[in-house]
Amino acid sequence: MTGAPHTSGPDTPRRGLIRPLRVLSLRSRITIGSTAIAAVVIVLLVLVMRFQVVSVVASATRTLLDADADPYVATLEVDSDPKLSAPGNAQLVAVVSPSGDIALSTMPPKVERALGSLMTTKAGTSVIRVSGSEYRVVVEHPVNHAGRWTVVAARNSQAEAIVVDDLTSTLSLTGLAILIAFGVASWVLATAALRPVNRMRREAERLSVAPERAELPVGPAQDELASLATTLNAFLARTRQATERERQMVSDASHELRTPLAILTTQLDLASLDGDDAAALAGHIERAKGNVARLSRLANDLLALSRIEESEQRDQDGQEQTLTSWSDLGDEVMTAVDRVRLIASAKDVTVDFDLEPPTGLDGSGASDDSEPRYRLDTGGMAQLVTNIAGNAVSALPRGGGVFVSWRSAAGEGVLQITDDGPGVPESFIPVAFDRFTRPDEARKSRPNPDPATGAIPLPGGSGLGLAIVRAVAERAGGTASLRNVRSGGLEVTVRVPEAS
Repeated sequence: MTGAPHTSGPDTPRRGLIRPLRVLSLRSRITIGSTAIAAVVIVLLVLVMRFQVVSVVASATRTLLDADADPYVATLEVDSDPKLSAPGNAQLVAVVSPSGDIALSTMPPKVERALGSLMTTKAGTSVIRVSGSEYRVVVEHPVNHAGRWTVVAARNSQAEAIVVDDLTSTLSLTGLAILIAFGVASWVLATAALRPVNRMRREAERLSVAPERAELPVGPAQDELASLATTLNAFLARTRQATERERQMVSDASHELRTPLAILTTQLDLASLDGDDAAALAGHIERAKGNVARLSRLANDLLALSRIEESEQRDQDGQEQTLTSWSDLGDEVMTAVDRVRLIASAKDVTVDFDLEPPTGLDGSGASDDSEPRYRLDTGGMAQLVTNIAGNAVSALPRGGGVFVSWRSAAGEGVLQITDDGPGVPESFIPVAFDRFTRPDEARKSRPNPDPATGAIPLPGGSGLGLAIVRAVAERAGGTASLRNVRSGGLEVTVRVPEAS
């Protein structure tokens, strides 16, 4: 089966002409393009000037012919039997009487033979071709008592053509010289203009082995190349930050995974040795399950933190952020508190919340057009409440309490979570939001029930909960902080500014 013949679109020839230029350097393409444009302009100028010269020469010739014919016309208008003298300076003039006789002629014989036809021609200027030669003639018909005379003045157009051709040749040669000079100048200017690009290219090559903080040079001129260098430097900075975050995360994750994996391996080895002791085997399995739960939580937290950082990078690249109303975030606070209560019920911990709507919201929560909005989605709010309140529940003894509040004040939304637990050491507060940092045993659930506090076995924290909180807050343009409450317990506050 034969295929359909290939058809080319209307732009195929153009692509065929442009394609060879793509293999040339940018400097060559700039030079060729600018020279081609200059050539078109020069050709147009030469044609316009030639047309103007032709018009000027023709006008000058008509003036000279009128000057040759005027003396005879003036004489014939007043004298019926004139005595005509031959013109000087090799002027071509002929006078034909009303009877058709040639009264005076300095015309070449081949032109004289055409005088008969000129007697019936209207007065004015015209061009005649005789025996391969072209003449511009002026015909006048003076009238006197003897009748209608004909006066003809002529000039060979070859002289005009010679003048025009010589001038055109001169203009063409001058235009060619200008075009060559323009091409050389374009090449030099393109080379000079692209020199900063070459420096940037060499610097980019050097960056592959240069220190991490090296940047592309930004010239003093506020031009497109400086803007390009600035943009590329910003891109390099973001790339370095992303790479550094990934490197740090991999390093921290490797460090954090090493210990529970080693413990899990040891527990499995011990379980294999105590295979005949059902009670000991069950204990090893339970402890192994605890380590698996810790590994699972660590993996989930790492994934959540990675997704937050990816979203933050997209925001920096100009992707529009979602704006969420205060009421929608308040609804998510209540939903997240309900989820935390399921965990807290195992320890008999109370979790309460309070929503303080901003001015402009009625008691039912219905909002008007002035309801504040924030660059924080409901998923981010869920992460804030779950991580902070969940950490508090894990640290509290049996019968403790957690209080969650969400309010709008002074142009920002404030999420505040307070517990009545043991708090954290003051030395931990400055690094509380760093990755993989944990306080001492006062904020940890212990592996075995504590008769004094009633703490029950829970998976150990990954040290990423507060890091996720800070990442979510900063992505929304806000801040996160914590402090020990004087009456006992810990207070974590997240402030998110209203979107303008």
